Amino acid sequence: MHYSKVKRAKIDRCSICGEEKSLSWDHVPPKGSLELTPVEMETIFQVFTGDRENRKVRESQNGVKYRTLCNECNSTLGLHYDPSIKEFAESVGRYLNSDLAFPEVVGHRTKPNAIMRGILGHLLAANADFGETTFDVDVREFLFDHSAPIPHGIYIHYWLYPYSQIVVMRDFCMPSVRGKFSSKPGFFHTLKYFPIAYLVSNLRQYENLYELTQYRHIDVEEEVDLPIRLNRVEHQFWPEIVDDGNMLFGGQSMASSVSANPRLRKPLK
Repeated sequence: MHYSKVKRAKIDRCSICGEEKSLSWDHVPPKGSLELTPVEMETIFQVFTGDRENRKVRESQNGVKYRTLCNECNSTLGLHYDPSIKEFAESVGRYLNSDLAFPEVVGHRTKPNAIMRGILGHLLAANADFGETTFDVDVREFLFDHSAPIPHGIYIHYWLYPYSQIVVMRDFCMPSVRGKFSSKPGFFHTLKYFPIAYLVSNLRQYENLYELTQYRHIDVEEEVDLPIRLNRVEHQFWPEIVDDGNMLFGGQSMASSVSANPRLRKPLK
């Protein structure tokens, strides 16, 4: 099991409420959003710098998970927000798995405020250390307070992600405009898994992605027709890939960031 970088002591500070309690495991992405299968995991540092022919992987029997949330916060996250995340993922997945022809952009009725809060909550959990960055502090203050809007300065973007790889990354910087290294850097977190990827940033716009946070002021239970761009599919390692148009910087919390792929079946002897 890949526990060395994704768990705290059994009794420690909860990533959401900040209180010292007995901690439970939080699946990232949340249970129900995809089938929990055995995965092979590497740290993001290994992916970027490792020898791909001699990969050092660790296995988990049921997806990527972090022992960082108390039972109460984990249950609240799962009860109020995860159903919307799950339903949205299932719906987008049906488009990708269908043989039918669809328009380039379709609309799906869902609860974007619940999805946003859920994604932010699971990103809080995805840090083996108790986070004290501005992002962590700000998200804790409004996450479960439905009367408090998601503040300006936090923007969430989304796009199709038709890949089996799961990527969970916290606290990294990239140029705000790809290919322009002189541009002001942006601060990012990402959660990518089939069939949708989310990018949290301090940038209102990034590479013309659709923005979830345009719905930051609506009620958590309010539904809207969320546009899904079916004709835009980026590379599996986009946008974090380091190439001629991008460079990436990360802090200590990137040690908790992982890339996970379905475990390859060993050949029968």
